[in-house]
Order: sequence, then C-alpha cells, then structure tokens
Amino acid sequence: MAAGHGPLRRRLSAVLVMLAVALPACRAAAEAMVPVAPQQAREAAVAAWQAGDLATARLIAQNLVARDASDPLAQHLLALIALAEGKLPEARQAARRAYGGAQSDLQRRSAALVAANVAAREARGLALRYWLRQATDATDDATARAQGRAALNNLRALSPWSSALRFSLSPSSNVNGGADSAFNIVEGVDYIGTLDGDAQALSGVIGTMTGDLGYRIAQSATSETRLTSRLYLKRVALSAEAKEQAVSLTASDLATTSLDLGVTHLMRPEGMQGTLELGLSFGLNEEGDDAARSLRLDATRRRPLGRTGEITLGVGWDMEQDLTGARQARQMPSLNFAASHRLASGDRIGASAVAYGVHSEIANQRRFGGQLRMQYTLGQPVGSFSLGGSLGASYTRYPNYMVLFDHPEGGRRDVTLFGEVTLGLDKMSWAGFAPTVTLRASQSDSNVSAFDTRQIGVMIGIKSLF
Repeated sequence: MAAGHGPLRRRLSAVLVMLAVALPACRAAAEAMVPVAPQQAREAAVAAWQAGDLATARLIAQNLVARDASDPLAQHLLALIALAEGKLPEARQAARRAYGGAQSDLQRRSAALVAANVAAREARGLALRYWLRQATDATDDATARAQGRAALNNLRALSPWSSALRFSLSPSSNVNGGADSAFNIVEGVDYIGTLDGDAQALSGVIGTMTGDLGYRIAQSATSETRLTSRLYLKRVALSAEAKEQAVSLTASDLATTSLDLGVTHLMRPEGMQGTLELGLSFGLNEEGDDAARSLRLDATRRRPLGRTGEITLGVGWDMEQDLTGARQARQMPSLNFAASHRLASGDRIGASAVAYGVHSEIANQRRFGGQLRMQYTLGQPVGSFSLGGSLGASYTRYPNYMVLFDHPEGGRRDVTLFGEVTLGLDKMSWAGFAPTVTLRASQSDSNVSAFDTRQIGVMIGIKSLF
C-alpha cells in the first residue's frame, strides 16, 4: 500500500474494529446461508473454514463456483479466505460476486460487511461508505442499523470532505408564480386592461438539482473551518396547454442557475453549550436572461434543549447587484429562529420564524415581511411509509409599490398560506436512500390581484435514511 494511505488507514481503525467484531457473526451466519443442494459440499466447506483449514475450504468453494459462479455461499467463503490471507483484490472481487448472487437480506448484509472490511483495509473511503450503507440497509434489526449509522457518522467525521446531492421533480399547476385570474384589480377596483397569458399561472414540471461540496481546512478541539460550494439548477418544462397560453414566455425564461463559494467557521467554546457558526459566501445567479452577483454574511447559534430538543438563532446580511440592465443593487437583512423537540413517542415537532427586509433603489422591489412555519414528523412509520407535514403563513409588504402611476394606499400587501405532507417510501430503499413524495399546496392573496396565486404540486425526491 502506498505510503500516502497510512494516515487514512489509521483514521479508519475505529471502523475496522467495528467490522472485525461483525465478521464472526458473518462466519456464523454462513451455515444459515446453505441452500438445500448440494448441501453436503457446502456444509463441508463451512466446517473446514470454521476449523481453520483454509486450503480445504477454498478447494470445496472453488468446486462449487465451477458448478455455479453465482453461488453466494461459495463466493462468500472465497472472500473470507482471501481476506484472511491478505489477498485484498481477490477478496474484493469475491465479495462483490457474493453480494450480486445473494438471495436474502442475510446474504446481502454478510457479503456487504466483508466488502466493507476489504475497502477499509485498502483505504478506499467512498467504497467503505457504500458497502456500510448496503450492509445497514439489508437489516431491519434496530441495533444493527444503529451500529451502521454510528459507523457512517464516524467516517463522515474523519473525512475532511463533505458532500450532498439532492434531486426533485415537481409537477405543478403554477410553475411561473402567475396570477390565478386575468382580471387586474387593485384595492378592489378594476384596473385598466387584463393580464396576458405570461402573467397568469402556467402548468408544467419543475426539476431541481442541488449539489454541495465542502472541505475542512482546519480543525481543533473547539473549532473547525471549511471551504464550501453549492451548485443549484432549476429547469422547467411547460405543459402543452401552457405553451398555447403563453405569449412570449418560454421554459428557458424560468430556468435558474446559481453557484456559491464560501467559507464557514464553527466554534464550540469551552463552557458554552452548543455551537456558533460564522459564514461568508460569494455567489453568481442567473434567472432567465437576468444575472446577478451576491455577497452574504451570516451567523448562526445552535443550542441544545435538554437531550431531545434544539433551538437555532441566525442573522444574515445579503448584498446583491444585477449584472444586466441598470446594474441595480439590493441589501437584504434577515433574522431567523427555529426550535425542535422530540416527544417521548419518537415524534418530532418543530417551529420556525423568519423576518427580512429588502432595501433597493427600485421602489417596487423594496419590501419587508416574515414567515411562520410549524412542522410535525411521526417517529414510527404508518404501514410502509414515514410521514411528516408542515403548515405555515407569510406576510410581505411593499410600502412604495406603484401600479403604473398609482400608489395603492399602504402599498402592496401579500398574505400566503401553505402546507405540505411528505410520504417516505422507506421500504423501497437502496443503500439507505429512499424515495419521497410530497404534496404541496399554497394560496397567496394580495390587494394587487396580479399577485393572487394558487398552486398545487407534487414533488418527488430522494432522502437518506442514515
């Protein structure tokens, strides 16, 4: 093994200890993996392995593989023998074949644990995570799943790299945030003209992808510093009806691409409960034909509430400047608060509040507002599904808003109510990743009817179970 792998091997030692404890269970489980025929040969191979007679065990296993290359027990024994002899490439290949030919969760878990041992000894961190996820996903035993989750968390803490990738696909009745009526009403009075098709709700499908990548550049007992990056993509496909309704608006006008690069510093001062995180990031954003650059400063304080809760307080200041047109600038201060608590039943309840303002050189962009949100997640599945939901409301006021040359009394005022229910299809998981289906609905009412909107949509995504 290359010298450069030495530090990683030492850092993986804790994981290897866990896997070393798990391997005897794999060996003991081998007898349960023996199919009916040819039973005698498999029993002889298992007995030879348990007696330490590797040569005999290998010979019998090779004969079994010659009959059936996908024989999971024979491939599993060949992997164990190669691992015991330090022949890691052979052990890796045999463990993969054993996993591929597995016919039960026990066989899949046993093969995945062997493959994880091989990956750990070869200092292949990504492969180790993959096989640990497969091994953990292949059991319903709460203790085994907790051990797998702990091992994965240890690996994440050891690695300087962090990453996340999220996808969603959302059929929606309103992909452009358009009005629910063609009438143009301000403060209850019909205004001149009507809204064209572009300004009204258009149906279609919204697809999003968010990718996060971080690297820890410094760490001590009380702090750590990370470089961060995020790429966000949103693409829209208009329905056939929406294409007929639209006047000039196209799917590309609704597309969004943004890239953020930053640095975070997390502190855990002695004597202080919880953490304090400071962040600085720079961003580029493109929406349709418009582009902007941004700078964000933020601070977040997290503190535990006993053993089952947490509160979070954050402040932020965003500065944004257009890169097209008159290159107008905006400043956006914000304040947010969140709290969560796990009940004795395992259910989790949460609440959050956000207040913000937008200072702009353009009168119609100046605004302030806030949002309240309540969340509830069941601790136990309902049948084959995990279940959670949220309800919320938001208020936004544009004090200087103008409609042509008229200024509505008190400015423009928008009130939005929203809710969602999320079903997790946990039984359909693969390597600990399970699909989710979220039903969303929202309604916005404004004293300027062009901003009265209704939206119903379904979001299909993926979540990690551990």
